[in-house]
Amino acid sequence: MATTQTQAIATEIEKVEKRQNLKSLGLPIAAIILLLALFSILSPTFLQPQTFITILRESSVLLVVAVGVTFVILMGSIDLSTGATVTLAGLVAASVAKDGNPIVAVTAGIVVGLIIGLANGAMTAYLKVPSFLVTLGMSLVVTGVGLWLVGGRPVQISNQGFRWIAQEQLLWIIPNLVIWALVIWAVAAFVGTRTRFGRYTFAIGGAEEVSALAGIPIRRIKMYSLALAGICAALAGVLLASRIGAATPGMGDALTLDAIAAVVIGGTAITGGVGGVPRTVLGVLVITILTVGLNSMGVQPFLQSIIQGTVVIVAVALTLDRGKLAVIK
Repeated sequence: MATTQTQAIATEIEKVEKRQNLKSLGLPIAAIILLLALFSILSPTFLQPQTFITILRESSVLLVVAVGVTFVILMGSIDLSTGATVTLAGLVAASVAKDGNPIVAVTAGIVVGLIIGLANGAMTAYLKVPSFLVTLGMSLVVTGVGLWLVGGRPVQISNQGFRWIAQEQLLWIIPNLVIWALVIWAVAAFVGTRTRFGRYTFAIGGAEEVSALAGIPIRRIKMYSLALAGICAALAGVLLASRIGAATPGMGDALTLDAIAAVVIGGTAITGGVGGVPRTVLGVLVITILTVGLNSMGVQPFLQSIIQGTVVIVAVALTLDRGKLAVIK
C-alpha cells in the first residue's frame, strides 16, 4: 500500500512539473507571436526584413549578458553588477585596443569580468553575504573604477581589427555580433543541460539543503556561476564596444535589469530551480521585439519604460514558484 501511495505521489509531482514547464515555455512563445502580430498592425514599417535584422542585432548583447545571469538565477541568487561589468570590460578592452592587438584587448576585457565574478562568488559563497548585497555593492565599486580609469570620458576605437569583431558580416547579411551571441548561447545551453555543473545549478535552486546533503559542492558551484556571469558580461562589453566603435561610461547600465527581466520572461523562475539557458533566448526576444516595436511606433521613452516595467511584473507574477516562499514580503 505504501509503495502504491508513493508512486501515486511521484506521478502527481511529475504532472505538476510538466504543467509548470509548459506554462513557463508557452507564455514567452505566445508573447512573441502576439507582439509580432500587434506591431505589424500598428506600425506599417515594422513587418519588413530589415526590422528582423535589427531585432537580431539589438538582442545580441542582451542575450550574452542574460546567458550568464541565467545560471545565477537558477540557483535562486541574483547578480546586480552585470551592467557595471559590461561597462568596465568595454572600457578596458577599448583602451587596450587603441594601441594594441585586438586579441589582447578582448582577453583584457574577459579577465576583468572574471575577476569581478570571482570576487562576487567568493563573498557570496564563502563569506555568506547575500548575493543581492554583494553584487549591488560591487556594481558601485566597478562603476567608480571605470569612471576613474577613463576620467569619465568616452574611449574611441579606431582599431579596425577590434571593430571587425561585431561590425562586419561573415554570413550573408547576418552581422558578426549576432553570430558570436548565438555561439555563446549554444555553448552555455550545452553546459546548462549536458554537464554536471548545469545539473547542480538546477539542484541548488530547487532545494539547497537537500543538495548539500547529497554532497553537491554548493559553495564552489555558486562561485563558478557568478564567475561565469562576470565572463559573459565582459564578453558583452567587448561586443558592445566593438559594435559602436567606442566605449562610454554607463553604456551597460540598462542591461542589468533587462537581463534579469529576459531570464524571468523566458521561463526561469526568480526563486530558482526552474527554467534554463535555452529558454532565455525567448525572453530576450520578447524584450527586444517590444523595444523595437515601440520605437517603430514613435512611443516616447518614458512610456516605453512604463510598458516594459509592467511586462516584467506580470512575468515574475506568472513564473514565481510560491511554494518555495513561506512568507511573501
